[in-house]
Amino acid sequence: MVLEVRGLKKYYKEIRAVDSISFSIEKSEIFALLGPNGAGKTTTIKCILGLRFKDSGEIIKNGKIAYLPEGKELYQSYTVKKMVEFTADLTEDFDKSKCYGLIEKFDLPLSEKVSELSNGQTTQLYLALVLSQKADLYILDEPTWGLDPIVRNQILDAIRNIPMDGGSVLYTSHILSEVEKVADKVAIMNKGKIIEIGYLDDIKEKYCAIKVEKGKKVEGYKYKSTKSEDIYIVTKDYAKENKFEYELVTFDVLFEAFIVGSNTNGNNRGDIR
Repeated sequence: MVLEVRGLKKYYKEIRAVDSISFSIEKSEIFALLGPNGAGKTTTIKCILGLRFKDSGEIIKNGKIAYLPEGKELYQSYTVKKMVEFTADLTEDFDKSKCYGLIEKFDLPLSEKVSELSNGQTTQLYLALVLSQKADLYILDEPTWGLDPIVRNQILDAIRNIPMDGGSVLYTSHILSEVEKVADKVAIMNKGKIIEIGYLDDIKEKYCAIKVEKGKKVEGYKYKSTKSEDIYIVTKDYAKENKFEYELVTFDVLFEAFIVGSNTNGNNRGDIR
C-alpha cells in the first residue's frame, strides 16, 4: 500500500465534512475519488496532506507525495521557464529534463508569463511541474476541469503513464467518461461518506436497473419515478433472487443513482447487498 485511510473524520462544527471513511491505494494503481460538490473529496485530500487537522482516524503514507491542487495558482509574474527553474531549485528529486519534455509536448511557450497563459495552459504547466517530481503517489485534484477535449486527452495520457513508472494516483474528477478511461478503483462519496467503493469494472458488473410498482419496498437505490413505477438500481444477485426483469446501465446512471438514492435514504446504504 502507498496510502491507507482508516476511519477518517473531519468536522466543521456541525458539518460532517468527512464522516468515518476508509480506503487504500496500492502501488501502480489509479484510484478515483468521486462525488458531487461538497461531498468531502477535497477535505479528504487536505487531511491526507496534513493541510487540515483530522478529528480522528488514521492515515498511513508510504513514500513521497506530489500534489496538484484544485486551484491551479502559480506565480503570475514568472515566465514558464523561470517557473520550471524555480521549482527545480526548491523540489527534491525533480527531473528538469522530463519537465521540459512535457512542456514541449504540451506546446507551452517558455518565454510566456504565467499571467498570459490560458486556464488550460496553466493546468498543463502545473501538471508538468508535478509529474516531474519523483513520487510514489500523485494526488491530482480535478486535473482536467474546464479543459478542452484535446488538452484533456493529453493530460489523461500523462496520468495513464504514471503507473508504468511505478507511481500511484489519487485523483478527483466530475467527468465520469474520463474516470472510465483511466481508473482502476473508484470510491463514490456523498455528504462525507463513501457510499460505494471497489474496482470500476466490478461495480459496473454488479448492478442493474429494475422497474417496480410505485411505492413497493426494494433493497437498493431509488433512481427515478413515473406515475405508476419506481426505478431502482439493485445488485444483479438481488434481481435474480427475486425474479425481477433487469436492464444493464451505464456508469453515469449508476453514479447518479448512488447519489440520488443515498440522499433519499438519509445517506445510508440501508439494506443494499
